[in-house]
Amino acid sequence: MKTILVTLLMLVSVQVFGRGLPSNYTDLLKYVQPSPDQGETNTCWFMASTGALELLLNRRDKIKNPKVGGKNDLSESFLIWQKDFWDAETHAEHFIEEVVIRFNYGDAVHNSAWPYNAYNPDGTDSMEVWNKHPDFATLPRIKVPQVKTTLLFARGKKYATYVLLPEDVLAVKASLVKSQSPVIINYNEDGYWHVILIVGYDDRKKGECYEIEEQECAKKGVFYVRDSNGKKIEARDYNWFLYKANAAAVVEFR
Repeated sequence: MKTILVTLLMLVSVQVFGRGLPSNYTDLLKYVQPSPDQGETNTCWFMASTGALELLLNRRDKIKNPKVGGKNDLSESFLIWQKDFWDAETHAEHFIEEVVIRFNYGDAVHNSAWPYNAYNPDGTDSMEVWNKHPDFATLPRIKVPQVKTTLLFARGKKYATYVLLPEDVLAVKASLVKSQSPVIINYNEDGYWHVILIVGYDDRKKGECYEIEEQECAKKGVFYVRDSNGKKIEARDYNWFLYKANAAAVVEFR
């Protein structure tokens, strides 16, 4: 009963304070680059950061429904080995921002030059994605624009749950509409921190009760998520975000 009451109060708060926002924002979905399946590699941070730049590049280039191996399909492993970018204007406030601003050296590598594969030919897990490419220094680089991040909120530690407020849902929605750019978030997925992208929302839809109990689901309203599980986009109930997430930042071109 307590969970149901809290959920109802949150929904009322969102409806009241969310006035002025459109009921949905899905413009970015058509620019989402499909992500590889990270398997057991623990590379979500690099997947989400690479995916953010890929989306921005596809939007810039007007590439809709981008294909695997297309123009802006970038190597996730490159960011693992690209050094950190330290600059007073772009240095991250929060850890979820730290990897994506490595692109501010102006370089990326195409996936065709450094493919990502979390599985061996026999289907067993592979950790090869963590190995530095033997030709790292001479791999062909792609010139990319610099990015900037703006921290929307950070509540608790990276494993924290049930720390967000209804206005945090609204902050993400408002950022998507205003910036027309993806939001990178950290949340606790079954006991470990996980970094993914939110790329849209729809107040009218019913989404998956991902990582929360069925009775905790709002059952109305979803964030569209680009994870690192090989699926392009998933629709997850607002309460999944509200209960499991703890930090969010928008990623834009500078």
